[in-house]
Amino acid sequence: SKEEIILKLLLLMAFADKKYMEEEKELINEISEQLNISNEKVDLIINEIDKSKDYTKLCRETSNLITDKSDREKTIKLLSKMIASDKIVHQKELFAYQIIAEEWNMYQESE
Repeated sequence: SKEEIILKLLLLMAFADKKYMEEEKELINEISEQLNISNEKVDLIINEIDKSKDYTKLCRETSNLITDKSDREKTIKLLSKMIASDKIVHQKELFAYQIIAEEWNMYQESE
């Protein structure tokens, strides 16, 4: 589902720094509830990300599954919230964010 893809991007970002912080966990739980995604599903997505050999590629592929502009905007908002959640902006998280924004050509459009 679209919601799962959005959540997967958030999780990709949460795991970008290889540390899944408590704050990130709380935020993911909050968002997955809003999106009606079960904890089992969240764990499955986490496993998939964990097993992934090519993080960047997974990031790009996943981001390309979201094509609707308003979904993308919603996702970017959530991603920003995610980055801010653990109080420290990690290079890796920004890297993930950049990959996604790049795939969506969202850099030029920021108002």
